[in-house]
Amino acid sequence: MPGISPYERVGAAAEWVRVSPYRCVPVVSGGILIGLVTEASLATYLHSAPTGPKRRHWLEAQVESTVLVPTGALSPLLSVTELQAALEEEGVDALPVAEGSGLYYGMVGHGDLVRELLRPLALPPLGGMATPVGVHLSTGTVSAGVSGAALVLTGFCFFFTQLSLIIVLSLLEPHLPALPLPLVWRETVELALRAVITLAVFLGLVRLSPLAGFHAAEHQVVHALERHVPLLVDPVRRMPRVHPRCGTNLLAGSFLLGLGGVLGPLLGEAGYILSGILALFFWRSFGGWLQEHLTTRPATEAQLTQAIGAAKTLLERHEARPEPATLQQRLWNSGMPQMLLGFALGVGTLALLGLLIPSLGQVLRPHWQTLLP
Repeated sequence: MPGISPYERVGAAAEWVRVSPYRCVPVVSGGILIGLVTEASLATYLHSAPTGPKRRHWLEAQVESTVLVPTGALSPLLSVTELQAALEEEGVDALPVAEGSGLYYGMVGHGDLVRELLRPLALPPLGGMATPVGVHLSTGTVSAGVSGAALVLTGFCFFFTQLSLIIVLSLLEPHLPALPLPLVWRETVELALRAVITLAVFLGLVRLSPLAGFHAAEHQVVHALERHVPLLVDPVRRMPRVHPRCGTNLLAGSFLLGLGGVLGPLLGEAGYILSGILALFFWRSFGGWLQEHLTTRPATEAQLTQAIGAAKTLLERHEARPEPATLQQRLWNSGMPQMLLGFALGVGTLALLGLLIPSLGQVLRPHWQTLLP
């Protein structure tokens, strides 16, 4: 609920308290929480007020110097269980939520926690997927979020992003100067540059697209579900953008492992051993860095709202269908078949164009194997 100014009249504050579901109202100045006006503080103040015409003067006094009660605030990162414990420890029905700096977020009471506390006691490991138009979430048994058509579209877009990268590299390669290095060194450096440029351009395109914001929202709402944090925009926004189960970590591991093919011509078997060691020990930390700086960016309020809506729908469906799903249902709920279908549609579309336009087919033929996953 919104707060009132410390310069508000006591009479107006009393009306705020009367209609408030929390039986108190926060006092906020410049977005910073100062304290509360409670039923008890009003009762104490008004009990001392004189009767008759002078009583009106007491009602015109400012909140700051009369009925304001300093109070602590709850962190927006507390879990539902921790919020409940804090309310019980303070012996109150509600408390404000604010950052350490005092920035006010809202009020939380026992009634707000009822729905959150009715969540399933244990959720299975959650799966998620970001698309350019929204977030897809799954427990395996059920799924929620964007439609299957959006997942197909995402796979289609990934294919044509890969195609664009190949075209750009093929156009640039004839114009790149030959490196003045021995043959073995030159091959190694050229392979490394190609791998780094391909990954950087791909991840850069992801970072610039709406996909990156939805990717962040997906991770943050999954963290919120796993930590039992209330599904509200501000608490979810405070969740980390990096998630340990993100597919970006696999991409990072594949890239590090693939360095063996780059270092092989120069170092022989030692190059493959080195790349294996790098992948084994640094795939997760490298993946976390990629998530933080390239594959996600701060989600907008609209993106967080869509992700929160998907999470709430997921919880409702999970509660309504506790029985386990078949392997086929789990695979479909993951969203991967729809993504692969979109990718296959991209391959089929390009193959059809290559047949209809022979000149295009001739250009694509040398790159065909690269296009296939």
